[in-house]
Amino acid sequence: MRAILITAGATRNPIDAMRFISAHSTGRTGAWLATSLSEVAHVTVLGSPLALTFCAEPVVTLGFTTTQDLMEKMEAWVRANPDGLVIHAAAVGDYAVTDLSPDQKIPSGQEILTLQLVPTPKILDAIQGWSSNVSLVSFKAAAPGTTGSALESIAAAQGMRTGSDRVFANTIGQFDRDVLIWSPSGCTGYQKREDALEALLSWARDLVTD
Repeated sequence: MRAILITAGATRNPIDAMRFISAHSTGRTGAWLATSLSEVAHVTVLGSPLALTFCAEPVVTLGFTTTQDLMEKMEAWVRANPDGLVIHAAAVGDYAVTDLSPDQKIPSGQEILTLQLVPTPKILDAIQGWSSNVSLVSFKAAAPGTTGSALESIAAAQGMRTGSDRVFANTIGQFDRDVLIWSPSGCTGYQKREDALEALLSWARDLVTD
């Protein structure tokens, strides 16, 4: 039986000792998948503080903070479980602040505050380098207004670039409908998010118990 790693929630890349950059992600989807898959496999969730509140035994839980922290913990798990399944559902911060002073607080009351951001490492692009045998499910949230055909192209590009076995894709502002799942054999569309999640769950169950 193959082990499963699920990432859930959002990273927090600090601005100073008090503030951070994050995303709108509760981690409920990852936690639901983890609970469901724990019936058939050993599941570990790497989650944000909020996401971990939705997890229950026997799921093993570990927390993450920044994008770099999440990447390091994912790499350690993949190298220890090179034949495992990774479901990477976390909302990962793409940018971090340069010249960060983590032990200081930016004074409030400034009329204008300018921050310089630099890209963070692309975790998805690194996973196959840690193990070419790992199975991967990635998630993609496209920009508002993305058409169905454009979403298919975006999901396909991500799947082929990262070596994903499945890409769960939808559009910001339409999270509960018009979802598609890309695989190397093509795309399947779903009008309801719960139907797409059930299809993904069924595929993952079959994979880890085969």
